[in-house]
Amino acid sequence: MIGKIVGGSVGEKVIIRIKSGERVDVGDILIAEDKETKEKFFLKVVNINISSLIARQFIEEMAGQNLESGEDFEIFDSQERFYRLCEAKVLKIKRDGKFYPPRTIPNFFTDVRKIEKEDLDFIKQEGEIPIGHLRLGTKKVSEIKINLPANKLISHHMLVVAATGKGKSNFAKVFLSGLLELGEYSAVVFDPHNEYYGGKGTKGLKHHHLNNRILYISPKAREIPGAEELKIHVEDLEPDDFFGIADLSQAQQEALSLLKKKYNENWIKHLLEEKIEKLIEEFDKKVSGVTFATLRRKMQHVLELDESGRGLVFTIEKREDTSIYNIIKQGIKQRKIIIIDTSSVGEEAEKIIASSILNKLFTSYRYAKQKDEVEFNNLPEVLVVFEEAPRVLGKEVLAKGVNVFEKIAREGRKFKIGLCAITQMPSLIPAEILSQMNTKVILGLPAPADRKAVINSSAQNISDEDVEIQILDMGEALVTSPFVKFPLPVKIFKFEEQIKRLQKDVPDIAIG
Repeated sequence: MIGKIVGGSVGEKVIIRIKSGERVDVGDILIAEDKETKEKFFLKVVNINISSLIARQFIEEMAGQNLESGEDFEIFDSQERFYRLCEAKVLKIKRDGKFYPPRTIPNFFTDVRKIEKEDLDFIKQEGEIPIGHLRLGTKKVSEIKINLPANKLISHHMLVVAATGKGKSNFAKVFLSGLLELGEYSAVVFDPHNEYYGGKGTKGLKHHHLNNRILYISPKAREIPGAEELKIHVEDLEPDDFFGIADLSQAQQEALSLLKKKYNENWIKHLLEEKIEKLIEEFDKKVSGVTFATLRRKMQHVLELDESGRGLVFTIEKREDTSIYNIIKQGIKQRKIIIIDTSSVGEEAEKIIASSILNKLFTSYRYAKQKDEVEFNNLPEVLVVFEEAPRVLGKEVLAKGVNVFEKIAREGRKFKIGLCAITQMPSLIPAEILSQMNTKVILGLPAPADRKAVINSSAQNISDEDVEIQILDMGEALVTSPFVKFPLPVKIFKFEEQIKRLQKDVPDIAIG
């Protein structure tokens, strides 16, 4: 026994007086067993206070005397006069071997003890993807692994939030390595920092023993054996790839649609190479020369094209072989993890790359569901992983128009496509989009606005965990999801250590 119940109310928190000498941390899970009702209450510590039977003015006076004299003094019955109080929320109530929502609280003076392994038998390994160990406060419970259910979680979207250095990318790599182990799902990962695949001095998914199921696409493919070159021919682009992504006015969007309608796959080539005067004439002056000139500059800038119409990724050259989109489509059917290296291009070009790939993916899945149910059922669920989510899902971005990321956030689950949005500033994403992210992996958020945004949009009530979320250390997470019994405190695996456990000798080469 480490404490006694001394107060509380349903819907609020229960108050526990802690026994002198006992250590309790925010995030700890405790057990209160009511001797009369035989109910077992699972309690989570959300705050800790120090208290005393002595009036505060006398405590301040005693502290002042001690500070001024520098002499230690003893207080009569100090253990009874000075003590700690815990505020705890009721997670679940166990009654007759079954769990119930917290609709009552323990009685006064109910014994409280630390949780034991036997109390946690109900946390079965139901999920397929192991992400870490159960965490009690700052301590991990090595005997209990936390798994997430891929078959439900992927298409219902995931949000990974944390301040810089708290372990967002590490979690993503741990989760993706779990997908590799299953072999039933696919993922498309947009990698702006080139950290997911791995390289010299950096462990990545290429070090996984199942790296033959990884398709790596990079502008620098020639330097990496087995990689596919990231080359996009503008004839494969559609106006929709720019809508809600590039900064375009309504008139400019309408001009893009007219160009596409008139010139089909050569619409960008005509925009870039045709004389402005001729374009004006071709469209019967429905589009101004200023609009065409502005669009030409924007297109060259966004696609990072030189005067000859060639860039690191985009080119106006005619495509002679299969497109990168078909290579990606084939990789998805083969249930591969597809990593797209966008570290060498600017932010605008990166967003167009992602938008064009996802537009074609979303269209193909939606078409398959409408036209061929058998084909659709044979397609794997796909997880789309992208960093710095507010760049494509931010309030200011979506105010300019709907883009494919928003479409997938709202409709993706119907078509077996899920988002894994990673950000350190969830407050920049609209509340209705955050609420679509059913599973949230929270790795520590110091900013009050960001904590409020995540708490208010979570599937489970985590309003009492505000303090815990603020002080989470690197690798410590709180996972809230409709697919787990209650918000799970987790110590996330270190990816490097997980790789060592999963493999013995994997060659340090790329296998596309």
